[in-house]
Amino acid sequence: MDWPPAAKAAVHTHDPARPRSGRRRLSAARADFFLDPDHRLTDEERALMGAMARGIVGEIADELLSAIPAILSARAEGHRDLLYARLLSSASFQSDEFVRLLLRRSDEQRLAGTQARDSSGLVASLVSDADASIADAAMDLTISRGHRTDRFGRMGIGFDDLSGEDAVAIVYAVAACLREALDPDADLALADAARDLLAQHDEGRRIEAKVEALARALDAGGRATDDKIREIAASRDIALMCALMARRGGISFDDAWDMAMAGDAMLLARIAQCDRTTAAQIIASFDRLPGEDGAERAIERYDRLGEPDVDRYRNWLRLDPHYRKACLQMDRDNG
Repeated sequence: MDWPPAAKAAVHTHDPARPRSGRRRLSAARADFFLDPDHRLTDEERALMGAMARGIVGEIADELLSAIPAILSARAEGHRDLLYARLLSSASFQSDEFVRLLLRRSDEQRLAGTQARDSSGLVASLVSDADASIADAAMDLTISRGHRTDRFGRMGIGFDDLSGEDAVAIVYAVAACLREALDPDADLALADAARDLLAQHDEGRRIEAKVEALARALDAGGRATDDKIREIAASRDIALMCALMARRGGISFDDAWDMAMAGDAMLLARIAQCDRTTAAQIIASFDRLPGEDGAERAIERYDRLGEPDVDRYRNWLRLDPHYRKACLQMDRDNG
């Protein structure tokens, strides 16, 4: 084994989604054939997630190429179009957090529908709010979302949306792929460029952080009311709705989001102490929520949930997530 690894003489361009061997294709076909249709990605979701993944690879590649000497950048430029195919099967692209981020943006796009392209939505209207904290948070979120939305109104992800661990893995993976078009003497320049780019990464600029900041400002301003949740639901801003309900329920935004996406929107409404009218508005606004099979049955679930059960779920979600994960793993280990 050469060390450092020699640059590849050529890159084989094949469809990374199609395994090379019959045995591997059989395994992929078996997994796909028996997958629950309710859990399978739609063509629209797959396309949007693919576009977002390509976009983040392109953004990182541009930053790295602009930071290395021009002679190296010019030689690596021709390799740029092959990056996505090379990285698609890498472990960097298969982390739970990265796929979770892609899926979350895809769900936001699907649930927002045409509202995703509506620049006069609720958040934009809050930019002129009399409460300066709310106005500032709304402006910050509006700008951040604008930077991540293309001219067709499709949502995307930015470098800062990546978790710290994913940012490190993907940046260095892109750098390693660019290296394949260069000589080993480019190592220092690429490594330095990757390090400098990672030094600029700030999870505080994530879209989720901006959404939670606006929810905090609304809560602090006494605006975390049922009326406001209904208004947010009517605007089909699922992320802000979940963030505000999380504030009211004393649980994390991630837990609130997972509940909404797992068919537990009515349980979330009860944990957040939303009234029946608000629960009905949520169902009416997001008729494509996973697991929801009609407004009448959803409201029946809301009505069936007793306070003791709601308290038990709420108290469980307020526990340390590492403890909850350990308990769930122990339950699985015990069968």
